[in-house]
Amino acid sequence: MPFSVQIVRVLRSIAAMIAVSILPALAAAEEPVEPPTFHHRVLWMKNPQHEAVLSWTTREAGERHVVHYDTVSRGGDAAAYAMTATSFKDGMYTMKDADAAWVQPAYYHHAHLAGLAPDTIYYVAFSSDGAVSREFHFRTAPAEDIEFAMLFGGDSRIGTTDPYEHTDRQKMNLRMRALFEEIPNLYGLIHGGDYCMLAEWRYLQPWLSDHELTTTEAGRLLPIIPARGNHDRGIGFEEMFPWPNFDRNYYYKTPLTPAVTLVTLNTETTLGGDQRDWLESTLQGARPDTRWLLASYHRPAFSSVRPLQDGASRRDNWVPLFEKFNVDLVLESHDHALKRTMPIRSSAPDLEKGIVYIGDGGLGVPQRTPDPTRWWLQEPGMTKSVHHVHVLEFGMEGMHVRAFGMDAEIHDDFTLTPRNAPTGATTTQ
Repeated sequence: MPFSVQIVRVLRSIAAMIAVSILPALAAAEEPVEPPTFHHRVLWMKNPQHEAVLSWTTREAGERHVVHYDTVSRGGDAAAYAMTATSFKDGMYTMKDADAAWVQPAYYHHAHLAGLAPDTIYYVAFSSDGAVSREFHFRTAPAEDIEFAMLFGGDSRIGTTDPYEHTDRQKMNLRMRALFEEIPNLYGLIHGGDYCMLAEWRYLQPWLSDHELTTTEAGRLLPIIPARGNHDRGIGFEEMFPWPNFDRNYYYKTPLTPAVTLVTLNTETTLGGDQRDWLESTLQGARPDTRWLLASYHRPAFSSVRPLQDGASRRDNWVPLFEKFNVDLVLESHDHALKRTMPIRSSAPDLEKGIVYIGDGGLGVPQRTPDPTRWWLQEPGMTKSVHHVHVLEFGMEGMHVRAFGMDAEIHDDFTLTPRNAPTGATTTQ
């Protein structure tokens, strides 16, 4: 046998042995390794200048779960952070028998941060039984009357019984992350409800994982202000979005700045009675000191898709109060189409004094075909079947509202002028 052939065979043998020894390791390295803490997120509700709930998930129940935080970056060194907050609520995400057959259980942890400084970046690391996450950060809401922006969108659930068909939701979350990075004064996300197909772990886990796509490359977390939707009636919603000593009604007021107030309502409980009384007193108290007064909830009063009578209960119970106290903008979801109504007052067009309603849920759910013949969708209103997220930019002289599509195209663009000049409210801790 020629010497050259022997050399080739030897080299091939060596290559084969190397492949046998390293390829399994390479294959194993390609499989994603689940970190000890995941699903990191921030919740805002009543006092975003001074409070937040930080949440995360672990695969095991564990015993000690802590958020380490500081106004200075500590690079994930748990011992270096000046402050800590221990989880106030821990438990296993609720699963039904069908879940347990094919998904792993997991455990939620929620830490309440209080006494925060307004408009301040806080650097945080999540710790469970000594396993510490990478460093993240979030920004508290401003306590000054400044220009700023918020995202608004709803219906990030999937539209099928397969919990892994959620590509559109992932694309919309990436669009929100891009906007979060591009708009320097953007603070958080107003979510109009319907996060998951069902409030069960097999649907919660993909949603929570996909929400992490909104986190910027630098680790900035996007705070959520949640509304409860018709697919959020189960305990899973409350396991995702708890607040210390918070009742289960999920209607509440959020002062985003001293001059911007958001009222979140719950369409999944009684609209009249206690909720209507609360809404009336809250709007009455907020209006004198508020330049921009907004309401957010899930099921629309002025639908873009569903039968005309579908919103009658909201129109009867809430719309008269919106008009009485001159709400500036109403945020709706549920219908799975993009819409902006013409200005409405007393169930009729009123271009001068009417209220605009936008929606109707486009953060990943399959979009439906709206009905453009409805009177409230005529110009300057509009409607379209397209995924979308709104950017609300609050200025002193106007509110600029744009609806962005999945690929950054702008589907709607308008400006509102304020109805009210605030009398100088302050935000207190």
